[in-house]
Amino acid sequence: METQPEPTLVEFVLYNQWANLQLLTICMNLGDDLLTTSIPGAYGSIRETFSHLLQAEADFLKRIHGTGPQPVRMWEEHPSLAQMATFATHVAEAFVHTIQRIPPTQNVHEEGNGWTFDYQARLIFMSLCYHGVAHRTDITTFLSSRGVALPELDVWGYQSAYPDRFEAKVTKVADA
Repeated sequence: METQPEPTLVEFVLYNQWANLQLLTICMNLGDDLLTTSIPGAYGSIRETFSHLLQAEADFLKRIHGTGPQPVRMWEEHPSLAQMATFATHVAEAFVHTIQRIPPTQNVHEEGNGWTFDYQARLIFMSLCYHGVAHRTDITTFLSSRGVALPELDVWGYQSAYPDRFEAKVTKVADA
């Protein structure tokens, strides 16, 4: 069943994809020393953090559908950042497709050893963005501390990249 998703929800998914791809592209130009250094207080290295982030995004979809996108190379084979970027695009496309078919209030049911958990799909949709922001912040904080110049990856940077989506325009007004 195709539903009409709330436009802000679609933008959150597109923003998450944009921010992931912006940061992955920057990281593709970094040396292995930065990519493999463990980030104190974070998930691990930049490579490990991106691997975790993208696996989690695919897992979010698996929680809703019972299956999720799988990368061409398995994670144990340590895909390149370019391969991760391709996978990130597939995951984002699957998320957009999901929010077009799954109402945010649809029940998601999980089971484990001696437990069940029921919640609304919108918790997954919210988790996509929160989880992405958290780990991208870990990476950007680390890179900034190493002197790497970074663009704005927040929603304002996204709006600057796509002003027409937000009907954004700056108008200079005459001095009063």
